[in-house]
Amino acid sequence: MTETPKYSVEKKDEDIEIRVYPGYILAQVDVESDYDQAIGLGFRILANYIFGGNKKRSNIPMTAPVSGENISVSEKIPMTIPVTEEAMHSEKIEMTAPVSEEVVDEPEKIEMVVPVTEEDSGKHTYRISFTMPSKYTLDTLPEPEDNRIIFKEIRNQKMVVLRFRGRVNHKLAHKEMEELKGWMEKEGIKPKSNYIVAQYNNPVVPGFFRRNEVMVEI
Repeated sequence: MTETPKYSVEKKDEDIEIRVYPGYILAQVDVESDYDQAIGLGFRILANYIFGGNKKRSNIPMTAPVSGENISVSEKIPMTIPVTEEAMHSEKIEMTAPVSEEVVDEPEKIEMVVPVTEEDSGKHTYRISFTMPSKYTLDTLPEPEDNRIIFKEIRNQKMVVLRFRGRVNHKLAHKEMEELKGWMEKEGIKPKSNYIVAQYNNPVVPGFFRRNEVMVEI
């Protein structure tokens, strides 16, 4: 069975849940294009990483922790389950020194985790994300051969989530986002992040059976 990020449910109202995610790691890439093309390209970049486009790190003692911070939208990031669609708040990764000698082995195949997410970053830029398997940490993940890929660690994240069916396109995603926004306004809940679209199924699954979600941090 395909792994998904663990969470607990604080509240449920039909297809809407308030969830708490204790932690997971995302591999992300920002793609500047229209919705469908951005998702396709981002997916291919990240799929290439997990299916062997990486350098397996067999011995990497790190001094302590790799951290991320937000940078302005105007800063350029060279060009990921869930796949997410979010407004761009790109991360700059800071590393403490020293970094020990690295032994590079054969590429490592990484198991797929769902969902895959897309996040509208504004100005035709979308952030596509793959969730990494829980057995990895930031220290043990193989290094991407493609330097457009960055990693982000999530801890103690509270999300409002709306589940829906269908084959996701820009029109359907926007419709479900508006429904979630309306529910949040009634409940007096304000978002802390961009709205994210998460897809859980592979492309061959028919639309009616597809599990999708719109989510936002609160």
